[in-house]
Amino acid sequence: MERIGVMGGTFNPIHLSHIMVGSRAYDMLNLDKVLFMPSKQPTYKNMDCIASEEDRCAMIERAIKPYPFFELSDYELKREGPTYSADTFSMLKKEHPDTKYYFIIGGDSLDYFEDWHLPDVILQNCTLVVAPRATELKEKKEAREFAECDYAATADRIRKKFTSKQVDGSLFVPEIVFMSSPLVSISSSDLREYLECGISVNGLVPKEVIDYIDEKGLYQNQAFTKIKADMKALMKPKRYRHILNVAEMCYKLAKLHGYDAVKAYTAGLLHDCAKHLDDQQILAECDKLGIQYDEVEKRQASNLLHSKVGAVWAGDKYGVADEDIISAISYHTTGKPDMSTLEKIVYMSDVIEPGRDMVYTPSLDVIRSIATYDLDLACAHVLNNVVPYLLRTYKDNVCMMSVETYEYYKKYLTEDV
Repeated sequence: MERIGVMGGTFNPIHLSHIMVGSRAYDMLNLDKVLFMPSKQPTYKNMDCIASEEDRCAMIERAIKPYPFFELSDYELKREGPTYSADTFSMLKKEHPDTKYYFIIGGDSLDYFEDWHLPDVILQNCTLVVAPRATELKEKKEAREFAECDYAATADRIRKKFTSKQVDGSLFVPEIVFMSSPLVSISSSDLREYLECGISVNGLVPKEVIDYIDEKGLYQNQAFTKIKADMKALMKPKRYRHILNVAEMCYKLAKLHGYDAVKAYTAGLLHDCAKHLDDQQILAECDKLGIQYDEVEKRQASNLLHSKVGAVWAGDKYGVADEDIISAISYHTTGKPDMSTLEKIVYMSDVIEPGRDMVYTPSLDVIRSIATYDLDLACAHVLNNVVPYLLRTYKDNVCMMSVETYEYYKKYLTEDV
């Protein structure tokens, strides 16, 4: 009897987690081959964000080429309408009754497997193979404790629920097996977000697939593409690199602090969109747009007012309607008391992006570390380095918003954190 593993899904895009799980299943279950079977029309996903069948198949072919025991299957793509696993395995088993099929799914899918279309039919026609994600075991000290986690109880419940007496009087008990490793936590939705924002996916996606994505321009955000093209044309290379660095840092800090990463990336990408203007141009633009400024801002126009002009341009030129993004751009140079999460993310990213090498106490690397877990304390350290120095050196020529921000955040330097 031939033993065939089946990995289904959109593969949008395929990534190294798929390859690792497929390889482990092949070895662990002594399979003859593993089929990578992309879905035609998943019943639970928005088709708007899914690459074409042609592109998904091309990416799979490139990813599995080094593995002779992997094979692309267009079995579900040839069917019309929604594709259900129950139909797929019923048809496969009918066509190949002497083949034993192993359906490889993620651990998260087991939790709602009973809600799938005809789960009993799936279990009648294949063995369920569960591959847990590393993130699903984060509360466990060691991966080998997997057997003690809730999946065991879920599997037992499914086995009992779908155990049935066959026509010949025999008892059918569903087969559910667990893969002990590898434990991975890559998700295609995260990868699409990385690609949309221009974040590197090296080490997460096979190089051949990355090359294909770049070649075809898949998963790109056209708004970001336009902004980057504009910034590159307007800015000096060093400033353009700074803008990209800040945008990536915004994205990373947002991920760490549970904030919308794409929204943060947008703010970072636009934070310096007016930085190429000189003092006279900035003042002229402020007058044109009706932006008020004081004498200090007038004397340091390009340093202080580019943020206010940039905030207006974000809406007028790039269609940004989100007030939190606009405010984060507006205050990224001075900060403000009691900043929102996004305002703190953009303010900090402007300072700690990897291209910065300014002298701080504590060091900038320490502040970078602090920013990963406490944005308030990180802001306090930056302000404590900058504002007292400005007051000593420039006295009355210091922006009062920066002073007010410092007065608000300095309390975090003395509080227990």
